[in-house]
Amino acid sequence: QFIFAKATFYDRIEMLKEGVFMRMNGEELSSIMDLKHCFSIDELLYSYESGELEIWLKQIGETKKAIQVHRIAKMNAYILLQLYEILEIDSDMSEEEIRKQDIFSLK
Repeated sequence: QFIFAKATFYDRIEMLKEGVFMRMNGEELSSIMDLKHCFSIDELLYSYESGELEIWLKQIGETKKAIQVHRIAKMNAYILLQLYEILEIDSDMSEEEIRKQDIFSLK
């Protein structure tokens, strides 16, 4: 049995295609709210570069956002800002502020 965080790139993509949800900071994500709650810049960029983010967005029914992610040019200095815009994340906030903001919005 694979542990998602330690699986190889190809294993992770296959697991996503089989319905295993994306993980961030060790937590399984089933919504954009979950992504914000467990937010990590490094993991967001990795999931974008690997194609996981796009597959996951399709899985959770965020097809429009998946298409927007797909259209971001790989050689682009503004990838992170474009991902923030698509995922409705305030680019002026730190990772910790993003995670905390989402927790407070659940109450």
